[in-house]
This record gives sequence, structure tokens and C-alpha cells, in this order.
Amino acid sequence: MTVDSRAGAAADAAASGPSVHVQRARKLLLGGAAGGVAAALVCLLVFGLVYGPSGVLSAAVAGLLVLLFYAVGQYVMVLFADAGARLLLSVALFSYTTRVLLLGLALLVYQRNADALPALDPMAVFLTTVGVVVGWLVAEVWVFSRLRVSAFDTEYVAPDAADGGQ
Repeated sequence: MTVDSRAGAAADAAASGPSVHVQRARKLLLGGAAGGVAAALVCLLVFGLVYGPSGVLSAAVAGLLVLLFYAVGQYVMVLFADAGARLLLSVALFSYTTRVLLLGLALLVYQRNADALPALDPMAVFLTTVGVVVGWLVAEVWVFSRLRVSAFDTEYVAPDAADGGQ
């Protein structure tokens, strides 16, 4: 393949838009974000009613933190959507593990230093974090279950025909 034909192929791919893999990854990102935002809004309402301004602030901080972590993690998946299956699996596992560990670390640091942030309610922070993660994941699974993923198999060749009839 010459440089000109590669440039032409790249221009054709750019003109036709993103690949089906990138489109699916974007749908998962948007679906997860919608679920996470919906869960965050519910938490804002509930903790605002239960704890007042402290609950709203706590839910807002925790919700934004989770949405940021999950949006960045899922955007990484969009960037690697066209990679090979093994690399994509590795990136997905690393991305999700990193999100969980960093959120857990953030909660641990907050728990150990909660007295430094008296405006935040620990129960609202914890429950909002869990709620937004669950909202994101439930929506993402729901979107994934509705993606149209084509599966193709090779044509079946009987063992007799492959051996030459022996």
C-alpha cells in the first residue's frame, strides 16, 4: 500500500464518520452518563430534603466526582474502541479497576479527614457515591443489552469434505 493510497483510505474513513465500534462506545458513554446524572439528581433531591443544604452539597460533590471518574474512564474506552480484542479487554479491565480503586481511595481519604470538611455529611457522600455508580452501571448495561452487535461465523465444512472423503 502506497502513501497516497493510505492517505486516501484515511480520508475515506474520516468522511464516512466513526466506526461502528466507536459509535457503540459513545452510546455506552452517553447511556451511562444519563443513568449517572439521573441517580445524582435523585440523590440531590433526597439528601436535600433529609439533610438540607449540607445534604445537597454532599450529594453534589460526591455525584460530580463519580460522574467525572466514570466519564473519563468510559471516554478511554471510546478512544480504544477500534483496538484489537485483547488490547480492548486489557484497557477495559485496567480502566474499570482504576475507577473503582480511585473512588475507593477518595472515600477512604474523605473518611479519615471528614472533620476537615464539616460542611459535608458522610452518609450523603457515601450513599450518593454508591447510588451514582449503580445508576451509571445499570444504564450502561441497559444500553449495551440493546446494541445491535452482529456476530458472524464461518461457513461449516463437514469433516468428510475437508479430508477429501477419506
